[in-house]
Amino acid sequence: MFAASGAVWYSMRMQRDVLEKSLGYTFTDAAWLEQALTHPSVDQKRSTNIAYERLEYLGDAVLELVVSRELFSRFPKADEGQLTKMRSAVVSRQHLSGLCRALGWGEQLAMSPQLEKSGGRNTPSVLANTFETVIGAVMMDSGYPAARKVSLALLNDSLDRAESLTAVNYKGALLETLQAINNCGPEYAVEAVGKDAGLGPFRATVTWCGILLGSAEGPSKHKAEMAAAQDAMQHKRWERK
Repeated sequence: MFAASGAVWYSMRMQRDVLEKSLGYTFTDAAWLEQALTHPSVDQKRSTNIAYERLEYLGDAVLELVVSRELFSRFPKADEGQLTKMRSAVVSRQHLSGLCRALGWGEQLAMSPQLEKSGGRNTPSVLANTFETVIGAVMMDSGYPAARKVSLALLNDSLDRAESLTAVNYKGALLETLQAINNCGPEYAVEAVGKDAGLGPFRATVTWCGILLGSAEGPSKHKAEMAAAQDAMQHKRWERK
């Protein structure tokens, strides 16, 4: 069985109860949890990388199956194309990384000081992979029924909102794009442009590292920000930096 360094495992044991509570599951063999939360950057060993990627692979497959089956049941009138779009949205890197961040799992991931310094705990790809490795760890610890139960508990709200998730989340896409460049996230500013400041319409601007990336108006603050993010994604002004 894979084993991380003693220092890593000591830290893991200190956090295990917290993670299992958020997961709603208690591991029989804690080594699977240790493996799932040990990023390959910890020691750069090929064995560590393979172990992590194998759980990621398994967790990805479990999520695909669980979500596919659940969407099939919850949306009996949806055709194949609609079901595929909803599944893609629910298991997307952007969505899973958001769930992982909200659960606090990124804070419990063992990683190298270099990766942590570069913002690894908030990197969407790292967080999404962590979500998948944890599900893979549950699968190996107790089998598919347990992994399915945990997955459904964590994704229940997402499954209920699957139709709305298929809409492009430009704010999330912009955040992911910019964080891939550096750890500086976009900043939004919103102001009312109508006579009634509380009713709108509103105008939003989004800046990044001092650069104005986009601006747009919308009937609500949220929609104005989303439209500004869409403007930023379309023009890609960060490339001129």
